[in-house]
Amino acid sequence: MIGERLREQRKKHGARQQDLASVIGVQTSMISRYETNRDDPSDNIKIKIAQFLGVSIDYLLGLIDEPVPYYDRRRFIIMSDNLTEEERVLLHEFTSYLKFKRASLYE
Repeated sequence: MIGERLREQRKKHGARQQDLASVIGVQTSMISRYETNRDDPSDNIKIKIAQFLGVSIDYLLGLIDEPVPYYDRRRFIIMSDNLTEEERVLLHEFTSYLKFKRASLYE
């Protein structure tokens, strides 16, 4: 599933396999292998692919059919409505960590 959706979204964004490969740090031949389902990207690579294409990992994996954005603030706010204060603090700390981690990926 990931291969078909990866290829579809990459072409939709006008990106070449070479473009994606250079951004996520793999050989161009690996993008071909991912797109033909001959190789499965690591979780870290899946995150980079989702960020590059601007789609959720759930979409790439075939868990949902709508290519929602990688990060949809509205869903995050709705999700946090039913949390306790302690859970909100933990969620805030986790999102801060994710922002830091994402920033370090592109340094």
